[in-house]
Amino acid sequence: MYICICKAVTESQICEAIESGACTRKDISACLKAGTGCGKCNPEIRDLLRRGRSESRGLRAGEAAAYPWRMGGGWEEAHA
Repeated sequence: MYICICKAVTESQICEAIESGACTRKDISACLKAGTGCGKCNPEIRDLLRRGRSESRGLRAGEAAAYPWRMGGGWEEAHA
């Protein structure tokens, strides 16, 4: 299902970005451009981010190296 009609971004694309480490709406906007058109999709993007955060709270300290953006680095830095 499309979440961002303006930029043709689907829920699965957003979920994949979240699973890959996008932690904020700005991260999603930076990598997918979702939410940068009319902005009507921003509440849905926030809901998907909240759901992703609740699912990822079980990260162990040893996994932090695999997810550098969770330790303060940005999405762009981690995927450069």
